Amino acid sequence: MSSTPTAALGRKRVTMTGVLAQSVGFMGPVFSVATLLPLIVGLSATGRGAGAATPVAIVIAGVGIFGAGWVIAQYAKRIHLCGSLYEYVCDTFGARVGVAAGWLYYGAMLVLGAATFLVLGGLTQSFLQTAFSVDVPWWPLSLGFIVAVMAIVVVGVQVSVRAQLALVLISSAVVLGFSLYIIAKGGHGGHSNSAKPFNPFSIAGLDLLYGVLYGINMFIGFESAANLAEETDDPKRHVPRAVLWSLTIVGAYFVVTAYAQDVAFGLDGAAWKNSVFPLQVLASGPEFGSAGFGDFMSVLIILDIAAVAIGVGVAATRGMLAMARAGRLPSALAGVHPRFGTPWGASLLVGAFSVGAILLVRFDDGVFSRATGQPGSLQPQWAPMFGWMAGFAGAGLALMYLAVSVAGARGLWHEVNRIKLVVAAAAGVLVAGGAVFGAVYKAASPLDTVPWALLVWIGAGAIWSAVVAGRRPAVEVEAVELEAVEVEAVELEFPTVQNAALSGESAS
Repeated sequence: MSSTPTAALGRKRVTMTGVLAQSVGFMGPVFSVATLLPLIVGLSATGRGAGAATPVAIVIAGVGIFGAGWVIAQYAKRIHLCGSLYEYVCDTFGARVGVAAGWLYYGAMLVLGAATFLVLGGLTQSFLQTAFSVDVPWWPLSLGFIVAVMAIVVVGVQVSVRAQLALVLISSAVVLGFSLYIIAKGGHGGHSNSAKPFNPFSIAGLDLLYGVLYGINMFIGFESAANLAEETDDPKRHVPRAVLWSLTIVGAYFVVTAYAQDVAFGLDGAAWKNSVFPLQVLASGPEFGSAGFGDFMSVLIILDIAAVAIGVGVAATRGMLAMARAGRLPSALAGVHPRFGTPWGASLLVGAFSVGAILLVRFDDGVFSRATGQPGSLQPQWAPMFGWMAGFAGAGLALMYLAVSVAGARGLWHEVNRIKLVVAAAAGVLVAGGAVFGAVYKAASPLDTVPWALLVWIGAGAIWSAVVAGRRPAVEVEAVELEAVEVEAVELEFPTVQNAALSGESAS
């Protein structure tokens, strides 16, 4: 082993605002409202959803996912490592289980990152055609976004979080203002405001359940603030607060925007669902918007997805670095840029994988079938693979939430209030399991292959874990000054002493 100071990330630079921006940026509030909200309403493979009761379905989903968030926040108070959820599972169940969980978690992020670049290129192509009658192929645009986002991720975490904050604030503020405008006008016809959207008994119980299951996917990414634990000035305070505040703030945002769309369609769940892209339909329609405002809304959605891409890049690269420097992934992924103090090796992997995915889709004509059910009408070339990748990544991340909730019930048993822990862990298990069910149940082709792909990936992770779980660290990091923290180490299958030295933080 060689002592490599470049294995240490830049430290103590990110404030509470920056850490919060990481979680909110990853969640992509505007993108979720534009594309995931219709699934909650009922635009899904099952054809079932919460309809006009969508706002209350989001409330229920948010309360449930808050349980998993609470468990993660408690771990974040104790373990200040950039591997986040992977480190938490290791802390409770040891290296063998932890490595398999990290393989699943960061593999899902790798796929999600590539998916964001696919949709960025596709939506930008569509916008240029609609607004300027300029036809630029989607794939060069996607490649351009990869270069821009990876440059931001490599140049520094300060640049990354500031870029996310700017993109999210601009796009979310406009969409929130538009939503409040709709509500102030009284919704469709000026008389649609009602308490009905918050009545869980206004729709069949099973339909509400489907809405809740799909609603959970809107919150994916809330935990990614924990990946900045080694680069924030006060991880014990900032990371737990960012995790829970991001859920609270974005959850409230989702409820307001969903209610606005609900009343804009006159509490007609069928009309809402059949609009397919309700945010853009309302923005470009004559009652609340205009054609020009619709084009502007398209730009905001693209900006928000760019923030998601940055958030995924920041979280994935730091998690891979954590696993690599502990000997759990190839040591090349532990490389840190000597000037910027960012995960250089992992960033190259994320960029290369995304480029490969784009070229595969381009030269294999979408990989999956582009048929739409209408003769002579095809989906955009990028769309089928984007849907498949998003389904794989969403289910994989939800499985990780489930694993961390289970781990918390055991690992935090002697650390926190047990009643709160049981309630939070149970809620986390239920909602995460529900999200996985919602992602795969009655999934149409090609999404019906996602469960099998996940099983293969998890199996590969188990094999990889058996090979590397006992390895010594691939890279040693120079010790940094502990901030008046006494480190009490216990010999476990996963060496907490080693991790404390790697991070310069107490893992106890």
